[in-house]
Amino acid sequence: MTAIPHAAPALWRRPDITPLALNITVATWIMAICNGGFWSAAAGIFKGAPLELLGIAAAVWSVTFFTLSLVSLPVLHRPAAALLILISAAASYYQDTLGVLIDREMVRNIMQTTFTESKHLITLGYVQTMLLKGVLPAAAIFWPRLVPVPFRHLLWRWPLGIAVGFALTVGFLLTDFKAYSAVIREQKQMMGAYQPGATLAAVFKYGKDQFRGAQIVAQPLGRDATKGPALLAAEKPALLILFVGETARAQNFGLNGYARDTTPELRARGVLNYTQATSCGTSTAVSVPCMFSPFAAEDYTRQKFLGSENLLDVLAHAGMKVEWWDNNTGDQVVAKRIGWTKVDATLNPAACAEGECTDEALLTVIDRTIATMKDDTVLVLHMIGSHGPAYYLRYPQARATFTPDCRSAQFSDCTPEEIVNAYDNSILQTDRVVAAAIDRAQAATGILPAVLFMSDHGESLGEGGLYLHAAPRFMAPDVQTHVPFVLWLSDRFQTALGVDASCLAQETAAPVSHDNLFHTVLGLMDIQTAVRGDGLDLTSPCRKKGAM
Repeated sequence: MTAIPHAAPALWRRPDITPLALNITVATWIMAICNGGFWSAAAGIFKGAPLELLGIAAAVWSVTFFTLSLVSLPVLHRPAAALLILISAAASYYQDTLGVLIDREMVRNIMQTTFTESKHLITLGYVQTMLLKGVLPAAAIFWPRLVPVPFRHLLWRWPLGIAVGFALTVGFLLTDFKAYSAVIREQKQMMGAYQPGATLAAVFKYGKDQFRGAQIVAQPLGRDATKGPALLAAEKPALLILFVGETARAQNFGLNGYARDTTPELRARGVLNYTQATSCGTSTAVSVPCMFSPFAAEDYTRQKFLGSENLLDVLAHAGMKVEWWDNNTGDQVVAKRIGWTKVDATLNPAACAEGECTDEALLTVIDRTIATMKDDTVLVLHMIGSHGPAYYLRYPQARATFTPDCRSAQFSDCTPEEIVNAYDNSILQTDRVVAAAIDRAQAATGILPAVLFMSDHGESLGEGGLYLHAAPRFMAPDVQTHVPFVLWLSDRFQTALGVDASCLAQETAAPVSHDNLFHTVLGLMDIQTAVRGDGLDLTSPCRKKGAM
């Protein structure tokens, strides 16, 4: 007698689901659960107009449905849908907790970050959110049995689904096209918060940029550069220590009038402090290349930067020794032709004793350079500075002046005051390091030293719900673009190179920007070249006759 197999219990029986039902379910989950940023922006824009809010939400839901329809093919469908859920969940976490938008430059930052940096963004809150909003729902779509579609039906159902998704999007927008088109055009933060659309568009733009950039060959710049008469006549080699600061915002810089004196050491050394300096961008990936390029911020593009040599190349053409030492995420391709060196624990074990190297490790580089230098030198030191969210790792715990300080990379674990305390302690650390560099340079009587510090961008510390940096330029707050800029010139540098610091001091309240760095460094070091613009060289009006 043949045994009859028992049917699977109803509880464990896998249900059937059609491709259409799967797309509707996934699109609804993503819109309802993973788009808090979009809903917040849209609710603010369409406040008091619920029908218009419903219409734009339906149009955006249709975009998600359209995207899913594009991948509704056998084998590809569920893995692609799961990936979209994961992307939306991850992006929504950072949007909801930090207020950031995912655009092309944010993707570039993600691609260029190091493991040391990125691990601080993988917090318990992130893991919990990804598990509940992303991983479990993504896994759940593999539980039902996807109803197979015969190939002959797939030939018309697949394009029909795509057409329906597109038609729904257009149809909902046409219910009030004038209002919706204006909002999409002018209120970019709304669609910039839509997931997964914003992230997919950003990845596509980044990939296109990378492809184009790979084809670009840098054209010569400043090949006519030579040392000027003052530098040639100097009896000692000149040294410019150029600190590229990280994430220091002017508003928390004591020299700029901040309520706390976060820069006591620099104040004691009588530095020139430019109080109205602005950055080219809001992220390292934009600002650092822009700072060293010959292009003004309004004209800067990554393609232009890659298509031209930069400040370091011009200095090298003039016969200067140029070095780049990095305690951050790398040279951002600025030092591609001269090379650069990464700071590690072997350089200064004490400065790296708490797990990551603080910027005190760079002082060892300065000591070695001064001890061995025989040629005119520009030493570029790329700092870790105040890079977040783990501000507490930027300074030794024993030097935490402002307490209690946030000792977590997850801001929800800390009060606003603790976050600011940790950030201000990191500024104090930068103050100590730059001041120590000045002391070392001043004590080295065999050289003509100068020190320049300029931050690449600022930082949001919760203002307007924003944290960290890299906000798109159209919505970037002043705290992300107003940066510290400090200059110190030794007396012997001023005398030999013909630069009058007292003259420079008269213009420190005038607006300056990253645009000035390229030309001012060439002016400071008395480099003669046609690419140096006197209008952007801050030293130009303050040079003695015969030293031009």
